[in-house]
Amino acid sequence: MQRQRTWRLCAAALAITALTACKTELGPGDGDGGTNPNPKPYPTLDGQAPQSFSLSSIDGKAANTAESFDAAIAQDANFIAVDLVMSKDGELVALASPDITDITDVSSRSVYANRKTVRQIDGQSHQGWFASDFTLVELQSLRAKLTGSSAPPTNATTGRILSLNDVIAYVKRQRKTVGLYLQTLNPTYHSQQGLAMEDKLVAAFTAAGYTQETAPVLVRSLEVAHLKALRAKTQVRLVQMINGDPKLGSDGQILMNLPYGQPYDFTLAGTSTTYAQMVTADGLAQIKTYANGISPWKPFVISARYLDKNGDGQPDDLNNDGLRDYRDREMMPPTNLVTLAHAAKLFVHPWEYRNDVTLLASDFKGKVAAEYKLFYEVGVDGVFSDSPSDANKAR
Repeated sequence: MQRQRTWRLCAAALAITALTACKTELGPGDGDGGTNPNPKPYPTLDGQAPQSFSLSSIDGKAANTAESFDAAIAQDANFIAVDLVMSKDGELVALASPDITDITDVSSRSVYANRKTVRQIDGQSHQGWFASDFTLVELQSLRAKLTGSSAPPTNATTGRILSLNDVIAYVKRQRKTVGLYLQTLNPTYHSQQGLAMEDKLVAAFTAAGYTQETAPVLVRSLEVAHLKALRAKTQVRLVQMINGDPKLGSDGQILMNLPYGQPYDFTLAGTSTTYAQMVTADGLAQIKTYANGISPWKPFVISARYLDKNGDGQPDDLNNDGLRDYRDREMMPPTNLVTLAHAAKLFVHPWEYRNDVTLLASDFKGKVAAEYKLFYEVGVDGVFSDSPSDANKAR
C-alpha cells in the first residue's frame, strides 16, 4: 500500500473549553421533539434540529435485518445505520463484522463446518467463519442473530441476511424518505482479500440514483484511504469516524492504544498520526479535503471521569451500589471538538447513545433525555442511538 503523507498536526490533546457541562437551553423536560413552532436556533452546523440515526441493531433485533430496520422506522429515525462487508463473489452484504461466527447461525450448519479457519483482520487474529469465504447466496442461506445468542430464528423469514441492493430496495419501498447511514467495515482487510469496496459502492449508488451530495445516503469509515478513494468517485456525503480505546481512562482521557488509536491503513503504512491528532484544527482541515463530517466516539465531545474525593486512591461509589461503572463517573466540560469541526464546515455525528441507565454518568440521574440534551446544547448535528424516539423527543 502506498505510504500516506504524514499529516502536519498540532498536539494530540483536545483543548477544553469553558462551556458549562450540565446547563441546557433547549427547553424544559424531555424536549418537544423539535416540533416547537418558535424554537430557539440549534447550535448545529446548519441551525437545524440534530438528526437521529438508529444503530444497526435496536429493539432487541439482530443487526442489519429488516426487523431492526422496521423498528428504526417505527421510531422515526432520520437514517438507519447499516454495516457493510464483502462476500466471496464481490457483493456488498449487510453484516456487522467480516467474522460472522457470532452474528449468524453458521456454527450450527454442518455443511459449512470445514470453512472454519483463522484470519487476520486489521492485525488481530480471529478464528471462525468469515463472510469473504461465502458467496452471497450462501450467506443468505444463513440467518442473522444477536451476538452471543444461541436462540434460532423464530421462522424462516426472521433474520434474513440482506445485500446492499436489498437494503436500498427496502428503503425505497417505504412511504416516507428514510436515509441510509452506511458503515464500511475493514476496507483494508477486504482489499487484501481482493474484494475492494469502493467501485461496488459507487455502482450501487449510481443504480439507486444516489449521485449527489443531497442523496439520502452517508458513508462512514474508520479508515482514511478508503474515504479518499470514494471521494474521487462519488459526491455522496462521506464521514470520517474517530475512535479510541473503548476502555476510557479513570480521569476521562481517551487512550490511543492500538488497534483503536489510529486508522488501520495508517498503521499498515507506518504513519504515526492518531485519531486524537486528527481532531485538532489542522487534522480537521485535512479531513475536510475528503469528507463532509466526522463521527467520533462520544467522549471526544464530552468525556466523563471518576472522582476520588476521599483520597483513598479508588474511584468513589457515587450511587452507593457497591459497583464501579459509568454511573459513578461525572461529566467533564465539553471539549472544543464541535466548535473546531463546525469552523472547518464539518458536521459532527457522535456514537453511541443507549437507553441503558448503567451507561449514564451520575449527572443525568438515570434520565436518558438529559444526556441527549447536553450533547445537543454543545451543537452535535446528530446522534447514533438504540432508541431514536428518545433522541427525537429530547430535541
